[in-house]
Amino acid sequence: MKLCSSATATKNRRVLNSTIIHLIYYWHRKLVFDLDIIYLHSRGMADVRQAPKRLDGVGPKTADTSDRAGLGSRHVAWMSIAAGVSVANIYYVQPLLRPLATSFAVSDALAGLLPMITMVGYAAGLLLVVPVLERAGLHRLMRWLNAGRLIALALAASATGYPVFAAASVLLGATSVLAQILMPAAASLVSPEAVGRTTARITAGLFGGIVGARVIAGALDGLLGWRPVYALSALATLVVHLALRRLPEPPLRHALGYRALLRSLLPLLRSERGLRRAALTAAAGFAAFNIFWTAVTLYVTGPTHGWSTTGAGLLGLVGVVGTATVLATGRFLDRGMQRGLAVAAAGVMALGLLIAGLWGLSAGALILGALLLDSGARVSNVANQTHALRQRPEARARLNTLYMTTYFAAGSVGSAAGALLFAHIGWTLTTLAAAALAALGATLAARA
Repeated sequence: MKLCSSATATKNRRVLNSTIIHLIYYWHRKLVFDLDIIYLHSRGMADVRQAPKRLDGVGPKTADTSDRAGLGSRHVAWMSIAAGVSVANIYYVQPLLRPLATSFAVSDALAGLLPMITMVGYAAGLLLVVPVLERAGLHRLMRWLNAGRLIALALAASATGYPVFAAASVLLGATSVLAQILMPAAASLVSPEAVGRTTARITAGLFGGIVGARVIAGALDGLLGWRPVYALSALATLVVHLALRRLPEPPLRHALGYRALLRSLLPLLRSERGLRRAALTAAAGFAAFNIFWTAVTLYVTGPTHGWSTTGAGLLGLVGVVGTATVLATGRFLDRGMQRGLAVAAAGVMALGLLIAGLWGLSAGALILGALLLDSGARVSNVANQTHALRQRPEARARLNTLYMTTYFAAGSVGSAAGALLFAHIGWTLTTLAAAALAALGATLAARA
């Protein structure tokens, strides 16, 4: 019986590997050797490369003359779906840690490093890949990212050992920054009056991917095992790329080389006060957000509440409400209300943290606090990100790199601080410290 089971597992793995290899072959034939280069030249992209450079290395400050009429509602919908499909790859691993530990015969502690490893790859992608949008163009960069992600997914799905899966996780994180490519591209393809709504829709898709990733991974693992999770993601990657092939190409391009693009990041940060204020405001809130979500898992699964890990995970479903809130605020962003929304969102976060901290013995108070915190954090992010992307239209990819790197770094510090604070000062003081950070974000936003 055991031999039969082993033979069946080996056969299933071979079928899975064959399927992924055929997907990559199809990608190579149909996507890599496509007509994107002809399309770019037909839109005059080669001429844009000849524009004079500014002294700060940012390139010409031209008017936002993108093909706005070409970005329709269907395009934005697919960009939103693509953002969710892409970012989900970072979060699939979280509910799969125990099956992965069993499959690779490693300790739970070693398996627990996989989410961090994936995040390290994502951080590298934010810093090193996103700025390339301004030189390579949207379609070429999407092709590179999606091809790289297919390779990473194939390695992950067929991995028989921990080192291969860990390496695949780094590559998967680095190639899952598509959402942060689509944000600045979309902002350059719509009118200035529609930037807020468009950013909100893509952000909602991103958050939907974060929420859905844990549910999908857990459900598929229970039915078929963990490997089909990555095979399904490979199929979804192929589908969304095909759907996005007819997106208009943002016309803002630069002759700067790759190293020059990276060297221009610091001067850009120094020159744009609005970017710095938006990034710091959102960073304070995201640090508070991660302090809570790290500490609350330890709190509710401890002796005070005694929840199961499944129950603790279900608390994250409040993110569905947060996603809906982001969609509802999009039109307010286009009325010049970013500052007010950022202040209000930070205030709602602080309120949620106070409720969860002071009345944490009540499950209802925890759920209400988590809901307010999650909704506030998502609105804060989209309001501040929209403000950051409006600072300099011709440098939106680099603006997004600087914003998201600051945001992500603060979130990582918050995650580490949450566990340490909870261990040393307990639940109430931990949430009060997080509330103080959220209040700091409100103060920064009010003074912007």
